[in-house]
Amino acid sequence: MEINYKLTELNKACDFILNNVKNEIILISGDVGAGKTTLIKEYCKLIGVNEVVNSPTYTLINEYLSKNGNVVHMDLYRVKNINEINELGLLDYFENNLVIIEWPEIILKILDLNHSILKITYLNKNERKLSIKNI
Repeated sequence: MEINYKLTELNKACDFILNNVKNEIILISGDVGAGKTTLIKEYCKLIGVNEVVNSPTYTLINEYLSKNGNVVHMDLYRVKNINEINELGLLDYFENNLVIIEWPEIILKILDLNHSILKITYLNKNERKLSIKNI
């Protein structure tokens, strides 16, 4: 499943996610500057997060409360190996939370739970393609 959207149509992309993601673990990848965090911010608004949503690039994890429960937003860009994931206890967050992970490539090696993979492709300055695969 995929959709093209303009940066002014983030709500369209978020509705697409809401209607097509079938899991509580969402992995989102794309090049630097593709709009991962921007899309996550808008998606969090849609699902009822009232807090300011920020990139967890340096904190690794941000937690928010939505109208349906906890949202855990992770950024694994700076995580270098599987041992760090285990040492940080990141997998403990997967139970009873909606987990959204940017730069998920490292965790894919050990993830054995149902998840949805979102990929943002930079088409041009104002347009992106979003694809979703449920596993």
